[in-house]
Amino acid sequence: MRFIGICILFAVTLATPCRSDDNLKLTVTREDGSIAFLCELKDKACFSIYFSHSVAKSTVEEWFCRKDQDLFLEKTVYHDFGAGLPHDVDSGQSMRVEDGKIVLDGFHKKLPHFTVRVGRIANHTLSIEECGKQKKYPLTLFAPPGKPLSFALTHKSLKGTADEP
Repeated sequence: MRFIGICILFAVTLATPCRSDDNLKLTVTREDGSIAFLCELKDKACFSIYFSHSVAKSTVEEWFCRKDQDLFLEKTVYHDFGAGLPHDVDSGQSMRVEDGKIVLDGFHKKLPHFTVRVGRIANHTLSIEECGKQKKYPLTLFAPPGKPLSFALTHKSLKGTADEP
C-alpha cells in the first residue's frame, strides 16, 4: 500500500506545472532507457545527490549545476576524510571547513551525462528544488539497489518525446 502511495505522489509531482523558459529538463533514465524522473531545471539551478560513504560512514553530498545547456559538477561536501574522498585541491579549486563540514568547490567539471549505481547501503538521494520547494527522492524509488541510473539534461516530455517549441 505504501508503494502505491509513493507512486501516486511521484506521478502528481511529475504532472505539476512548473515550467522554465527553455524547457530543458534533468532527466534520470533506467538502464532500459525508460524515464525514472523528469524535472525542469532552469539555467544556474543546482541539485545534489547525497549518500552515506561506505568507509567514513558519514554523508557525502555532490552538487551539480546547470549552466546554459550543460551540467557541471561544482562541489563536494563531506564530514570526514575517507577512502576515495578528495583530500587536496587542483588549480581553481578551494577547500574550506563550513559548519563543521569539508567543502571542496571550484570543480566546474562539465558532464554531458553521468551515471550513479544505486547503492545497497549508501541510501543515495536526489535533492532538487521543484516549483520553489526542496524535494528529496531516494534513488531506490527509481531503480533497485545495484542498478544504474543515468542523469542528463534533455528536452524530453513526460511521454519521452521531444517537446514542441
